[in-house]
Amino acid sequence: MKRNVLTIALVTTLLMTFTAKSLAQSTTQPYIDMSITVEREVTPDELYLCITINEKEYKGKKSLEEMQDAMIDALKACRIDISNCLTLNYMDSEISYKAFSKKVMPKTEATYILKLNDATAMQNVISALEEKQISNISLIRTRYTKEKELKAEMGIEAMQQAKAEAQTLAGAIGQEVGKAITISSWTSGNEQQPRMYKARANALEDSLSSSAPVMPIIQIGKITYRFNVSVRFELR
Repeated sequence: MKRNVLTIALVTTLLMTFTAKSLAQSTTQPYIDMSITVEREVTPDELYLCITINEKEYKGKKSLEEMQDAMIDALKACRIDISNCLTLNYMDSEISYKAFSKKVMPKTEATYILKLNDATAMQNVISALEEKQISNISLIRTRYTKEKELKAEMGIEAMQQAKAEAQTLAGAIGQEVGKAITISSWTSGNEQQPRMYKARANALEDSLSSSAPVMPIIQIGKITYRFNVSVRFELR
């Protein structure tokens, strides 16, 4: 029992000595703190469109099946890989009927999700669909597929910039920057609502006659990434 007490006391003494030395070193070691933010703005390379077809919009002149066929034809004309890029998200009927009824009401509305890779493809698809009188289209999601690689590049750039600025400041007072004592990093600003808007090309419009229609240019909002790093360097 006495041996266990002596062992615990010895370990406690060693821990207190180590802690005291660490505190002494942290208070006597000169250092410099640097905080750097690197920002990048990128164009999404995955775009998700929501396409909704509703029979009410055509006042009974065209069925849901006819409009779906028209949509498929328009996408094929734009060279879209329909089997991989188009998915049925929702189909329903606004007509209610009693439970256990054997009579199945026809579907009157369908919603599709279409994945595209760039704004040019989106421009072509929307134009082709509008020619088929399908205009209930919205951009619901954007994504940058090389996000992981981009963040790694930004992290390297932020660290290099932090050390360079620390060396400049330390050199001004005749000191040098040593190894990094602590490093912390975080990212922000990459969550953004998808945006799609139309703009007319003024130069193109001026070059054409006033009677000739000018196709609006459909653009998408970019995604902004911010990589923040906070580093503490030794000073020598």
